[in-house]
Amino acid sequence: MWKAKSRDRGYFSEFTDGRGVSTQSWWSSPQMSSDYAGPEYLINRHPNVRNARHNSFFKEQYKLEMARIKDEEGETQP
Repeated sequence: MWKAKSRDRGYFSEFTDGRGVSTQSWWSSPQMSSDYAGPEYLINRHPNVRNARHNSFFKEQYKLEMARIKDEEGETQP
């Protein structure tokens, strides 16, 4: 994930599956976790998140990336 440069706020995520197909999605004000999102939600953001393994991987990476980004921005809570 990375902070959007072309907009005032928001972030982009990218998911590349095992076949090398990549998709990107813009998140206007993302939560720290995507655990709330079911497969039916993620497939609309990243159509190549097609199975439970992809879903689990994406959610774990999302958490790690949001923590990294917030840490870099100095927005983590002590």
